[in-house]
Amino acid sequence: MPSKKYADSDFFLALLKDSDWLKEKARKVYEHNKNSIYVSPFTVVELMVVCVRESIPLKKTLFQISRIAGLTFIKWDLFFKAVEYIEQGASIFDSLLMAFAYESELAFSEKSEIISSDKIYEKFGFKVIDLKK
Repeated sequence: MPSKKYADSDFFLALLKDSDWLKEKARKVYEHNKNSIYVSPFTVVELMVVCVRESIPLKKTLFQISRIAGLTFIKWDLFFKAVEYIEQGASIFDSLLMAFAYESELAFSEKSEIISSDKIYEKFGFKVIDLKK
């Protein structure tokens, strides 16, 4: 059984950008390791930040990465749910928190609450335990 290869953000960016000084090397590594490349949730978050900062299409990028690499510990759907919140005006980290809360509701059939002083969560239908009160 081949070992898992955990790829960093520079690997994915090299593959996905139109031009990158590591592009050819990344392609070769990908070709030799197609079925054993994985990405950690933290690398996905890092890539989301880079995409937003660089105005790179987020959903398209996540879709491409999901076809290249397996995700450990978390399902890809969580990140795609976060993108829906981002597209509606939430920040990356607020979106990820809401996506986790949403997934928790699905998994445990219990309404999730978010503890925060931020009002953004109410906009998306979450019950907020307001730290300001």
